[in-house]
Amino acid sequence: MATEEITGNIEMAAAITPSSHVQQAKEWLWQRKAQMKPWTDFFKSSRFSRPKTVAEAGRRVVKNLEDYQSNYIVITLLLIFYCVLSSPLLLIALSVAGGGCFYISYKNQGQKIRVLGRDLTRAEQYGLVLLISLPLFILASAGSTVFWIIGASIVTVGLHASMLSTSDTPEITEQITMEEV
Repeated sequence: MATEEITGNIEMAAAITPSSHVQQAKEWLWQRKAQMKPWTDFFKSSRFSRPKTVAEAGRRVVKNLEDYQSNYIVITLLLIFYCVLSSPLLLIALSVAGGGCFYISYKNQGQKIRVLGRDLTRAEQYGLVLLISLPLFILASAGSTVFWIIGASIVTVGLHASMLSTSDTPEITEQITMEEV
C-alpha cells in the first residue's frame, strides 16, 4: 500500500474578529443615516391623504418604503426601545444575555471555562448563557413583546406609507366641472 502525500495551499476566509463586526455595524449605520430623509418631509401633514383606490395605496406603500426606509427603521427601533424600557424584567434578561455573550466573546477570548470539573467549549458556553437567560425571557414575556413590536411596526409603517402621497402620485386638486351642452 503506497502512501501518498497531499500538498497544496487552501485559501482560508479572513478570520471574523469582533472588531470587524463593530466596523460593519458602523458602516451600516452611516449608510442608513446618509439615506435618511428629513423628518419634516416624513411628517408633512399636507402630504397626507386617503388613497382613492387599493392600487394607489399599494403604489404609495412600495414607493414610500423605498424612499423612507431608514426613517421606518428608526420608528421600529423607537418601538423596540419603548418596549424594553417599559418592561424592567425584559431589560434585566437582555442585560444578562448580552453580558454573558460579551464576556464569552471579548473578555474570555476563546478560553475554556471549567464548570463542575469539565471544560466547556465556546458553543457550550453560549448554550449555558441561553440556559440561564431563557427562564428570564419567559418570565418577561419576551415572545409576546416580539409579536407586539412586529404588529405595531407593521401597522404604524403601513398606515404612514399608505397615507403619505408620493411625489409621482398625481393628486387631483382641481374640481372637475361639467359644461352644459
